[in-house]
Amino acid sequence: MVKALLEALVLLAKEGAHHPSGVMVSLNWLVDCLGTSRQTASRWLAELEGRGLIKREREARGQRIRLTQAGLQVLRSIYGDLRAVFEVRPRVFKLVGRVVSGLGEGSYYMGQRGYREQFKRVLGFEPYPGTLDVKLSGGSTGLRAELENLPGERIEGFTTAERTFGHVKCFSARLGRTRVAVVMPSRSSNVGIIELIAPKNLRRNLRLKDGDPVRVEVIT
Repeated sequence: MVKALLEALVLLAKEGAHHPSGVMVSLNWLVDCLGTSRQTASRWLAELEGRGLIKREREARGQRIRLTQAGLQVLRSIYGDLRAVFEVRPRVFKLVGRVVSGLGEGSYYMGQRGYREQFKRVLGFEPYPGTLDVKLSGGSTGLRAELENLPGERIEGFTTAERTFGHVKCFSARLGRTRVAVVMPSRSSNVGIIELIAPKNLRRNLRLKDGDPVRVEVIT
């Protein structure tokens, strides 16, 4: 890909175009950020769209831009290459926190066939229909933010007759001696909590209750 187009793609992602809702941008803003002319910036956007890397919707305040799956894959590929060169963080993230009760949404989402089949294929197990929520403490919140920037294993979103479900990122992990996975829904905004899934009911099998301290080792 032409260097200028890649710079524009990265810039849009940094502004939030990688989110499902996309980001509102004006051509003037793009011109200022990229240091080019309006004609050139407009041509770059058209080419990114023509290559299937972004989608544009024109609105009164400008245009809403979303990265497509193809656009995200380009950035993931580059990120993977750079990570192999510059990676210095440990391969295992050690997170600590306490068990908390969620809102009951985990059982609903984990009960969706579209998710369950993908988890079974990607993780090698079919998850119990529910999650164990852990409220992180200390530096673990910062480590979770780092996980947000790692690719993990992607579980694709899907649409049913009732609604659309967003994609999910997951990482293999261990809770003590128990194999689990950390799931990070694309639409979640709670950065202080991680959700764990496993083939069994973790609360019941490990005799956990709200407030119990836990330690999770996430393998990246």
